[in-house]
Amino acid sequence: MINLFKKLLSSRQTEYLIINSQLKILEVSNGVKRFTESPELAVPGENIQNSFPELIGSEKALKEVISGKRESFEYEGIAKYSRQEDPLYFDIIVISDLDNHYQGRNLIVLVEDVTEKMVMQQQLTQSANESHLLLSALTASQDYINKIINYMADALFVTTSSGVIKTINHAAEILFDYPEKELLGKEISLIIPQENLLHKARQKHLLLQGKVSQDVELICYNQSGEQIIVEFSCSIIQTNVEGVNNFVYIGRDITERKKEEEKILQDLEQERDMRELRGRFFSMVTHEFGNPLNTVLLSTQMLRSYEDQITEEEKSQYLLFIEESTQEMLELLEDVRFIGKADAGKLQYRPEPVDLIQLSSHIVNSMKVTASDKHIIDFKVDNKLSTNYEFKSDNDEIEFFLMDDKLIRHILNNLLSNAIKYSPTGGHVDFQLTLDEKKAIFSIKDEGIGIPVESQKNLFESFHRASNVGKISGTGLGLSIVKQCVELHGGKINFSSEVGKGTTFIVEIPLKILS
Repeated sequence: MINLFKKLLSSRQTEYLIINSQLKILEVSNGVKRFTESPELAVPGENIQNSFPELIGSEKALKEVISGKRESFEYEGIAKYSRQEDPLYFDIIVISDLDNHYQGRNLIVLVEDVTEKMVMQQQLTQSANESHLLLSALTASQDYINKIINYMADALFVTTSSGVIKTINHAAEILFDYPEKELLGKEISLIIPQENLLHKARQKHLLLQGKVSQDVELICYNQSGEQIIVEFSCSIIQTNVEGVNNFVYIGRDITERKKEEEKILQDLEQERDMRELRGRFFSMVTHEFGNPLNTVLLSTQMLRSYEDQITEEEKSQYLLFIEESTQEMLELLEDVRFIGKADAGKLQYRPEPVDLIQLSSHIVNSMKVTASDKHIIDFKVDNKLSTNYEFKSDNDEIEFFLMDDKLIRHILNNLLSNAIKYSPTGGHVDFQLTLDEKKAIFSIKDEGIGIPVESQKNLFESFHRASNVGKISGTGLGLSIVKQCVELHGGKINFSSEVGKGTTFIVEIPLKILS
């Protein structure tokens, strides 16, 4: 049996020793010495503890194996180190020798080389530890990235190539006022109606071969329907499936920034307009005050220098020139003062009972006195009120309208004087007053020079004059004053014009009848 036992051990890289009850070596295999501390002591007659000191202290266990109280004794994972070689690992297994080859009860000490197994276990343990560390690092990294994403101030969306939302961060929830569960799996067009622009951004990104595309500004809406302006950048990430990409959008709320930019642009535009307005004002003052001042100066010089040489009639004429020029400057100053009060919001609307037909007729008659013989002013009244209106004496009952007499005079005087002034060759000026239950309509039509199309847009701006007025005097304030007066009455003003054929102004003012 011992020969069969030896054959079995040789196939398992296992050596053996046979020892007696006094732990004396009786027999050893050929390769056992490479496992011992002192190979020269691993010989018959020597105590096994001299060559295998690992068995020191195990005497009791060995006696139990010999006596049959214990089936075996094992000592696993013993390491032997050598400076020149890698560690040698082996197990010691002690069993009872049932063969009667030697007298008395003996023990078989099996020494099995387990170096390969131990190295593999160590490698597996090291790989497992490394995997655990890598997993921990990945988990920590993922947690770190998630914290960055969730705490970043900009909104983040991850979508499929077709625009289905896969991931959002906390900033996106706040910006669009949607909880995460209501956005995941939904089309991004839910919050970005201009999703077609994002599609263009995606296509552009693909053309850029992975580079981050330039920011695109989009109008979006939060859950409550509030409009917000968001600046998006787009980048691409590869999914686990080859050829399938997701898109990452980083959005920043620029609503307030755009409002500030718009305000700055408005302020700059206003400043530019003010500079232009000041330029027009100084140009107007220089021109419009220059002529009457020159007339006053010249008339004064003539009266002073040639007092004894001119006739009384000529003196009266020079004094009339001075009076007319002074009146012209006073009217100009009044216009400037009126515009200043209107721009400052200090122009007041003071309604009082007004006999509108009589007022209009009086103004027309005043205009006829100053107009040249070339101008014919026709005044007509179309009274559509339920009670026919006829002009009556002060003792008769007259129908009045609640209006600001002073402002109505500004409106009619300016429009009628313009109709005459800008018809230098004369012609008809048709003034029709239409009255109905709701409004008064003033229609003033001339056959003058007309207003070029390019000048019509800014016609009601202060100091603006049409490009074709030539040497016709004017301040550019009249129509601005008219518009202010009309708006204070809650009315509106419109016009139509054709160069060389004339202009028609139509003013509509709501009526309040006083019985």
